[in-house]
Amino acid sequence: MKNKKNYWYYLQGNIRYELFYSKLSFLIPRHIKDQIAYRINSMNMVCYAEGQCKMCGCKTTALQMCDKACNNPCYPAMMSKEQWKEAKLKREFFDVDLQKYWVLDTKNLKFIKRWIG
Repeated sequence: MKNKKNYWYYLQGNIRYELFYSKLSFLIPRHIKDQIAYRINSMNMVCYAEGQCKMCGCKTTALQMCDKACNNPCYPAMMSKEQWKEAKLKREFFDVDLQKYWVLDTKNLKFIKRWIG
């Protein structure tokens, strides 16, 4: 089942990547485009420059655009419209998937601590 989900993330990321950098970018919901922009601004610059994650080797460009979180931790899982709106208001949020707290800076996501509960 996990492989099927990874195939979905691969497909989703590549479709969003093609749309994001095209005249059809309006097809991506605003809250998703905003989160993609935050992810791009927050990622490790070595990964960005090389076009792949220095930890796992995944192609970073499309991977950043799928719903999956980065485990390294560069960015959390993609949020719903309501979750994103609340996160922007509070300027911080908890990612249940990664069990981590994040802070929204003006353009970046910053991992602040792992949940110990």
